[in-house]
Amino acid sequence: MNRKGFTLIELVMVLVLIGIVAVFVAPKLGDVTGTKTGAFRDKLKADIRYAQSLAMTRNARYRVFFNTAPAPAPNGYAVTDSAGTVVQDPAGGGSLSVVLNAGDYGNITFAVVPLYPFIEFDSLGRPYDNAGSLLAVAVTLTLSSGGGTVTILPQTGAVN
Repeated sequence: MNRKGFTLIELVMVLVLIGIVAVFVAPKLGDVTGTKTGAFRDKLKADIRYAQSLAMTRNARYRVFFNTAPAPAPNGYAVTDSAGTVVQDPAGGGSLSVVLNAGDYGNITFAVVPLYPFIEFDSLGRPYDNAGSLLAVAVTLTLSSGGGTVTILPQTGAVN
C-alpha cells in the first residue's frame, strides 16, 4: 500500500520537540532590552579602545566625551580628537557619536563614576582625566537595565 502523510506518533513527537524548544527560547525573547544593553556595553568598550588605539597610532591625544545629563540634553558619548572634532565611526561611517535612550539604544543610559566629562588618551595609551592628570582611580560606567559596568583602569587604560 502506498500511504501518504504522517502517523499519529510522528505528529506527537514533532509537537513535543516544538514544545521543548519553545520552553528554552521563549524566556530569551522577552529580554530584548537586556540583550540590547549587553550589545551596547560591548560597543562602548570597543569605542573606548578605538579612541585609545587612535591616540597610539596617530601619536596624538583622543578623547571619549561622556554626557550623562538628564533630559533635554541627550545621554550618550562621542569619540573626538583633542580639538573636539568627532572622529569617523569605523564600523558604520558617519561620526562616532552615540545618543542613548532613543532609537536603537532606547531605555539605555549610563552613569560615570567619578564624574568626568571626558577621558583622554595619550600616544602611549594612558588615560587622563579632564584636568589633564593621569588617572589615579578607575573610572566606572554603570549601565541601566542590568547592563553591568565598563571600567577604565588607571595607568594602563585597560577597558574591562
